[in-house]
Amino acid sequence: MTDTRQSTTRQSTVPDPSTPPPSVAVVGAGLTGVNAALAFRNEGWRVDLYSDRARAELRDGLPATGTAILFGNSRVPDRTITDDRYAGTPTAQFTASSVGIAGTPPEASFTARFTYEAQSVDPRLRTDDRLGEFLDKNPATAPATSRFIVGEVTPASLDAIAAEHDVTVVATGKAGLAALFETDPDRTPYGSAQRYLLTVTAHGLPVDHVFRGRGSTVPGGLLSLHEEGEIFVGRHLHKDTDDTWVILAWARPGTATEEAFRSATDARTALDVLQALHHREFPDVAGDIDRLRPIDTDPHSWLKGAVTPRVHRPTARTAGGHLLAALGDTAVAVDPIAGQGAQLATYQVAGLRDGLRTALDEGRDWDEELLTEIFDRHWREHADAGVEVTSLFLGDPLFAEVAQEFFASAATDPAAASALFSLFSDPSPALVLRTAADVRGFVASFREAAA
Repeated sequence: MTDTRQSTTRQSTVPDPSTPPPSVAVVGAGLTGVNAALAFRNEGWRVDLYSDRARAELRDGLPATGTAILFGNSRVPDRTITDDRYAGTPTAQFTASSVGIAGTPPEASFTARFTYEAQSVDPRLRTDDRLGEFLDKNPATAPATSRFIVGEVTPASLDAIAAEHDVTVVATGKAGLAALFETDPDRTPYGSAQRYLLTVTAHGLPVDHVFRGRGSTVPGGLLSLHEEGEIFVGRHLHKDTDDTWVILAWARPGTATEEAFRSATDARTALDVLQALHHREFPDVAGDIDRLRPIDTDPHSWLKGAVTPRVHRPTARTAGGHLLAALGDTAVAVDPIAGQGAQLATYQVAGLRDGLRTALDEGRDWDEELLTEIFDRHWREHADAGVEVTSLFLGDPLFAEVAQEFFASAATDPAAASALFSLFSDPSPALVLRTAADVRGFVASFREAAA
């Protein structure tokens, strides 16, 4: 794969040899942790990246915990972490999505053309590529010592790790060490999971496939809504093969659809469940979905489960009183329905790197006050809106009028369709959209921009 874009990656900062570089521990080697380790190493800092799995198992022995789709705007900070090596790869990119609502006439379907390019890459592939870059020992690109340390990190060993580093970042996802960080009740939107997820990556459709049964004329994805949940189908660059598509499906709790999702036991049965769901609710595209088949080389190409949305306090202390910082899903866990998890983690990594660098230049301590300040900035600029737009797509009653106006107008107004899907890339309008009039004013700005 050839990157056709000009690199915007930050150049490594070679520290003054008379001053030891600061030391950072990153606990967790998923995409967020590896991004952070790479970003910190490129600043010339000494980085220890801790993982409970060896590199080969991270790539080939585990399921992807999400799709890590980057929607437009978040690709900018991502390119400050490393070059975009997937730009121009057809399997990874899509710029439109056809929308259908079960039980409505065909003319209610519509195709939304994005005002940006979304990039969908298997997070195991993206993580492995960046882990390889982190492990590069070339002194021109890795001026400080970096280590990849494999072994379980417990609360007790975390205390020793934190004692040995200037700052320790925890990026272990939604469970495990995340429990060390208190929940922030004022920022946490729900007390329980709002959807049950079933996802599978499959192949068999060409990457330029057009879902004509929905009246689409351009390649892209599918967003399908029914009474018991939602389904997204989109192009996806898998770690092993091309012509791959990911199906992400959400079921409302307590429904027959949730029960069917829970019955899946492997990639084949997961795909069977999702193909049957399309036949039942969306026969217009069921024939297309039937052409998909499991990826034989990857038994981990599927996943089921539920996410309880939660926002944690940005810092915690080990038993010995040493400071910890939460990163990615350990800090802000959202339902994947609006694709905000990867966006928020990318913004947070870049913001934490920049905040620590500025503090270092100004002679400020990397203390709890600083880490809280950096996180609060991230919350104001990105995470608050990411949480809100997720609630919108979950059908939260707060957004009932907003969602009704969006979907009713998008069927006949391309500007409304583009405005709706713009929220994946820039969710900030979700902070102020509350009425149908708000939506009409927002859509008008897209109509004017297209004129």
